[in-house]
Amino acid sequence: MTDPLHPRSPEPKELDAALGRLLTPPSAPPPAPSTVRGLRKTLREERARLWCSGPIGTPLGAVLTLPRPGRIEMLLGTPLGPADDPTPTGRCLEAALASGRQTDNHLAQLVHVPEAVGTAEAAKLGGMEWLAELQFLRTASIPEPATSMNASAPLQSKITWCDCDDLETQALHAVLLDTYVDAQDCPGLRGRREPEDILIGHEASGVRHQWMAAKIEQELVGVLLLAETPERHLLQVLYVGVVPKFRGKRLGQKLMAKANEIAISRKLPLSLHVDRRNTHALKLYRKFDLQPRESRVAWIAEIR
Repeated sequence: MTDPLHPRSPEPKELDAALGRLLTPPSAPPPAPSTVRGLRKTLREERARLWCSGPIGTPLGAVLTLPRPGRIEMLLGTPLGPADDPTPTGRCLEAALASGRQTDNHLAQLVHVPEAVGTAEAAKLGGMEWLAELQFLRTASIPEPATSMNASAPLQSKITWCDCDDLETQALHAVLLDTYVDAQDCPGLRGRREPEDILIGHEASGVRHQWMAAKIEQELVGVLLLAETPERHLLQVLYVGVVPKFRGKRLGQKLMAKANEIAISRKLPLSLHVDRRNTHALKLYRKFDLQPRESRVAWIAEIR
């Protein structure tokens, strides 16, 4: 007997139905035709792969796999509420991960809104691992100068800044890995990505990147990565990290003060994402008037 939920690539005649299911849960009306056309273009141009599950012509779940720089695959799955059956989408996720293991990619990631609790169940069924709930923070407008913090924070006179392009690759990789040791942000990622892939993945976000390293007496003590996101008119802090030896000395505050200063010079609001469990970082970011906005739940799976 044929398995009615066996994942498959959609047949040409049901492609629009599968793309529609990718965007909407089974109980919702279909998306606008223009939205479906946009996904068709993505599927054609970005080496994406679409999986669907359920009756031919009327799939019940779907997953889109998007290869991304840094040997990672982003997965987009049907948004599901608590009353929706997660099994069809879960089976599609399982198939997508199995297919990913045939590529040279190392990690797959799925992100959804917290309200999509059925999508979370599908992720579990598909064999994914919960990573974090990510909180998006941003300033309401162009930040104000953080003069009071500059005066009170220690180490100010000792810190020098350099562009990471001026560092040897090995030195940059070493300090980046050091900042990951016992880090409180997304600890489930530790040891799962190579430094080169981390750098490539970060730099695929936004434009006009600026990698900066902080030094104290010629010793690398922290890194900061910024990028502009023109579509949202923001300066995004993609990564901020301090090596273990220098934690507890307000160095993270100095890194954020530098980001704040650059946001002011570029006349852009400041933004970032943070693991909601990272209470120490959240406390720091509040000092720079970064306020919580939307959040997302992230899942990962190793596929190498």
